[in-house]
Amino acid sequence: MRKKLIWLLALSLLMPSLVRAESKYKKKGPVGIGGWVVYWDANNASLVSFENHADQTDRAYCEWYNLHINDCMPHPVDSATPALKERTKIAAKKNGVELWMMVGNYNLAINDHDKLMVEPFLYNADMRAKHIDMLINYAVQDGVQGIQIDYENFLAKDKNPFSNFMAELDKACKAHGLMCGVALPAKYDPEGTWDDPQSRDYKAIGRVTDQFVPMTYDYHWGTGTAGCVTSPEWSERVVKYAVTTLDADKMEVGYPTYGYDWVGKVGETITYKIFMDRAAKYHVTPIRDTVESQELYYDYTDEKGQAHEAWMPDARSLEYQCDIVKKYHLYGIGIWMFGSEDESFWTTMKKVNATEKLTSLLLPEETVAAPTKLKLVKFLTNDKETGYQYAYPETAKIAVVFKQNNRWIDIKLQGNAWSGAGMGVDKVNLQPYLAKGALQFYIRGNKGGETLSGVGFVMDTGLGNDEKIHYENSVPLGNYCSVTTKWQLVTIPLSDFPSSGHHFDDRNGQAVTGPFKWSKVIEFDVDHAPSSDPDMEIQFSNVRVIPSYKAKLVQKEKEAMQQ
Repeated sequence: MRKKLIWLLALSLLMPSLVRAESKYKKKGPVGIGGWVVYWDANNASLVSFENHADQTDRAYCEWYNLHINDCMPHPVDSATPALKERTKIAAKKNGVELWMMVGNYNLAINDHDKLMVEPFLYNADMRAKHIDMLINYAVQDGVQGIQIDYENFLAKDKNPFSNFMAELDKACKAHGLMCGVALPAKYDPEGTWDDPQSRDYKAIGRVTDQFVPMTYDYHWGTGTAGCVTSPEWSERVVKYAVTTLDADKMEVGYPTYGYDWVGKVGETITYKIFMDRAAKYHVTPIRDTVESQELYYDYTDEKGQAHEAWMPDARSLEYQCDIVKKYHLYGIGIWMFGSEDESFWTTMKKVNATEKLTSLLLPEETVAAPTKLKLVKFLTNDKETGYQYAYPETAKIAVVFKQNNRWIDIKLQGNAWSGAGMGVDKVNLQPYLAKGALQFYIRGNKGGETLSGVGFVMDTGLGNDEKIHYENSVPLGNYCSVTTKWQLVTIPLSDFPSSGHHFDDRNGQAVTGPFKWSKVIEFDVDHAPSSDPDMEIQFSNVRVIPSYKAKLVQKEKEAMQQ
């Protein structure tokens, strides 16, 4: 028995993360409601919303501290005055809300989270110890139950140092009876698609946190192209991976109570009220995106002639997100932020928390306005950049060229081997375009006579068993044009593409086929089969999908170009 106790003691020293801090508060419903309270918004709308709905809220993450660029240490947020903090504490105590202090690294000078506020102490033990001491002292002074870290925008190389920081913070929290939590960039595999998620080791961090929020919002963000703010499928893919790294009942799935109104690639953050007010002002009816996100969106043109596209989650999309919580037995949702939601959020949460059932399955069919006109879908145009590009094998090259306000993509392929290239776009639903739409682009070759075995699209993967592979769907270029050294227009009806996609599996050296999901297109791609030509160079410009086409008009445009 004595040897066993000694062994357990040694194990606890080696693995302090096994000692968890337990919440003293019982969750108020099947879907716990955690949310961020901020103090910089107009009329203290965030605090007022929290006060009005604290009876439904389980956790409040209060933005009381932020890092300073001059010393990389946490300091009080000026707008969170003692009086406002006291109001928050009173509402929390009265309604049995678990109160956390949140600390972030947002830099107003650059209007973004700043890695330069974090990286110095990640690599300096003395700075890190001081940083953690300050966090603990603030938490004890404020009488909160936990500390939540919201440090964002690191580099991939910071992964292990950040994990070590969280382990040290967790140990200090446990020594003072505090819980330790973290908000993390969303990803659905161990790696992630860009630096910030690549810098977070979910598994390592999961061992040393009591609360964990993958931020499944900003699927489309304020400096990117317009689209849904979140989607149930994306969130579920993130959760499906995340539950392999952390106890599900410690996890909240992030949910946005805000939307965006984009002009080009500049998105203004808007509330539900602003979204609906603008719909009324510009006489547009919100449309439901039933394919991917369940969110509302509309287009309008303002008084200055600027074209807008606005997207907003609402009560219907909320129910789909809450069902993910129930399906995977998570703690709840983490909403950013109190104050931007409308009252229907809270009435919906009452409905959601009145049953263990998945309520989105019980939603009645909704009659909403359908788009009156399909829009041009741009892949690469003079005013639209591609999201990413790649070429294979290693000897192949691809580059985007922009000269005199004209943009095209230059592709150099290895002619005597299987070779290809692709360019990524925001996921787009081309299903409505199949009947009358067409893929269009301009093409020219470096020598003329270049051939491509396929031009077409690649689909995204998803949750379904038939969505595990990035299937490609293509047709031979030679069926539609003979490449010359001069630009020529090519039009390929979408109805010409097969219903099945194909994929070459490198692991077993075999080609596989499967259903191609036109609602999940994420790439335009080209392929070249081996030939006697050792290399080839080809350019594409103005790659887009048009909603409809007329063969006679297309022929006239081609003839005009040739003249």
